[in-house]
Amino acid sequence: GALVEAAPPASSLLAGFRGEGGGPGTGKSSAAPPQKQARMSAPRGRGRGAVTSLAVPIVPHVSLAFEAAVKAGRKRYANPPPAPAAATRGTVAPGAAVVAAPKSSPRNGGRATSATPHCTLVWLRPFDLRLHDNAVLDYAAKRGAPVQIVFVWSHAEDQRQGHWALAGTAAGLWLHHALASFDAELRRRYGGFRVAFRRCADGAAGAPPASTAETLLAIAAEVGADEVVTSRAYDPSGVEADRQAGSMLAAAALRFRMFQTFLLYDIERVRVDMGSWRGHFGTLTPFHSACRGMGEPPRPLAEPKALKRPEVELASDGLDALALARLPVREIDGSVVDWGAPIHAAWEITERAALATLRRFFEPGGGFGRYEKARNLADASAVARISPFLRFGMLSSRLMYWEIKAAGGKEVSITFWRRLTWRDLAYWQLHHFPKMQDVPIRGHYQGQRWNTDATVLALWQQGRTGYPLIDAGMRELWATGWMAQNVRMAAAILLCEMLNINWVEGEKWFHHTLVDADPAINAMMWQNAGKGGLDQWNFSMHPARAGKTQDPTGEYTRRWCPELAGLPTKFLHTPWEAPEPVLRSAGVTLGPGGNYPERIVKDIGRASRESGDAIRAVRASAPAWNDAGGYDLIPLPRGSTMAHDGQKFRIFTKKEFRMVGGRFDSGGWNDGAWDGDAWGAEAGGDGQDTAAWGRLAAPAAGGRRAALGGGAGGGRAGRQRWREAGPAAARSWGQKPAGRKAGASANQTVLDEYMQKAVGA
Repeated sequence: GALVEAAPPASSLLAGFRGEGGGPGTGKSSAAPPQKQARMSAPRGRGRGAVTSLAVPIVPHVSLAFEAAVKAGRKRYANPPPAPAAATRGTVAPGAAVVAAPKSSPRNGGRATSATPHCTLVWLRPFDLRLHDNAVLDYAAKRGAPVQIVFVWSHAEDQRQGHWALAGTAAGLWLHHALASFDAELRRRYGGFRVAFRRCADGAAGAPPASTAETLLAIAAEVGADEVVTSRAYDPSGVEADRQAGSMLAAAALRFRMFQTFLLYDIERVRVDMGSWRGHFGTLTPFHSACRGMGEPPRPLAEPKALKRPEVELASDGLDALALARLPVREIDGSVVDWGAPIHAAWEITERAALATLRRFFEPGGGFGRYEKARNLADASAVARISPFLRFGMLSSRLMYWEIKAAGGKEVSITFWRRLTWRDLAYWQLHHFPKMQDVPIRGHYQGQRWNTDATVLALWQQGRTGYPLIDAGMRELWATGWMAQNVRMAAAILLCEMLNINWVEGEKWFHHTLVDADPAINAMMWQNAGKGGLDQWNFSMHPARAGKTQDPTGEYTRRWCPELAGLPTKFLHTPWEAPEPVLRSAGVTLGPGGNYPERIVKDIGRASRESGDAIRAVRASAPAWNDAGGYDLIPLPRGSTMAHDGQKFRIFTKKEFRMVGGRFDSGGWNDGAWDGDAWGAEAGGDGQDTAAWGRLAAPAAGGRRAALGGGAGGGRAGRQRWREAGPAAARSWGQKPAGRKAGASANQTVLDEYMQKAVGA
């Protein structure tokens, strides 16, 4: 095979590329006029003009159920994908001995294979789509053997994820275009080198579908590979695929090598020290301390200088065959619903756009210098907007770490400095609680009473809650697949705390609509919002006041809620307070028959109290998981700590949910502070007890610093509370009793019982 030298980096970003075969929101052109290329150097979708309408109406029950309707024959997609080639069925029957197929046999579809006796097969993963800092490609290039690159997709395995399947979601659309741009960049940089896309066979005549591992083994035999290399997965389905592939390849006497490329640290090796106070289990501070003890992440790798071309290319089923982002067809007229067009218009989905976005963020005048004070703004003017690039590995977390450090790191923004550690923490939690997407980590919360009103949920999903900031955010989410973190948090608090709807419903909708939908981060965020996670949010947001704080000029809300654009800023986030002449002058009519809805809930204080009562009730029903100080207890998973695995252990519990002596002392309020600010009286007069609302003006004990430190507080005050808590509290925190020998706990009985019943691990 020829050694293919990499072409020099392009002087301008890849412009106009819309994917192989003209995928969703695409068109066929692979080039754009020069003036458009100049505009594409920045992420799009930040224009200031009002959005007059959404291209595709938000109809949640249709959007979520379309795949099932297709399977039942009631609906159809445009341009059904071609059936995958027979060779992707693999050469191994389930449970049979591993036998490599001969190089041109009916079992591999009669495809030609590489005549080279040895080949490195690169198994490309959906979370590692970049050329820079790619340890897998770096290893393959340095090995010197011909390189074949394959992306394998199993529709059956994806569908087995149920609500968490990727195909058909906004993230699936992003993956489609990320694969297309990676393939295009690979061709450009390495003289036509390309990715072979293979879809696992769906099975026929009663045969089960081929697994990813079976398909990979068949491909290895097809190309004559003696080694398969890939990136290590950290989500449960990816971990299982790694395990199966390793087992099958080993049985076939093929080498299998995995590299940690997705996270800063190998989270399976992180053990937190709970023997001294650094914060509650599962919160950032003890995890961050454990990571620091492992040393700094390696510096990023350069792109491979050259890749050795194989004599025969691996055949490809084509990107469209993967069916990651098929477009629905309307029954009434047969037209195609191109729901991906506005998402693709809002983003440039390329590796070079990811790198350019990060560079602009750190430039003088960029968002990094303003991040600490302005990150809460809804218009995202001070944030990086790089989350989808990180999600699909188009941007290296290690590169980002060293760039943050070079730009001043924690001295400039301690919050941004810790963002990547939060990301690793989410995957660490998912590793130890693999069912956390569906089941609360506080397993005794499983029976909590929730509001099951589907109409209320749909109004939240559609951005019709009557709270302008929330509605603007949910509409932006549907149109572009993204919204700023603080708007996400405000939307989550309204759903879980004010409407008392199960956090899993919010997680499912975000998974369906976010281009950066991440199985770990999404689950951790919603677990904590719903109070079933390890780190209950120790703050809250009033949906009206959050609007005034996060969108003080009203520009963001006017963009996404154009029906309110004529209102003065004073009334924009509280239109119910506007006098009738002001509403009439602005063309706003509230309520049924009007152009903007009434508030979905008016008495925020009562709603918050009732959702808090549901949490208190479920806590009272499980006293065995409540410690002497009123905190929740869970057993710590194996491998999570240095010396306390299996022990019942205190985790952070908000003050108003702490039960001491069978009593709660909060007065029934689901209270808290938002980012250091107390809640004030409700914006608007609904006749509720203003004195009661006034009681919320005192932040939870310890204020924001206590929230960040896991409840007991950080620094000197936190250590003092640790010393003053007494022996009983120290035991529930997990402090080693006097005379106890350090080492892994042998107390696994409690852990096994709890995990099997509550967490399912």
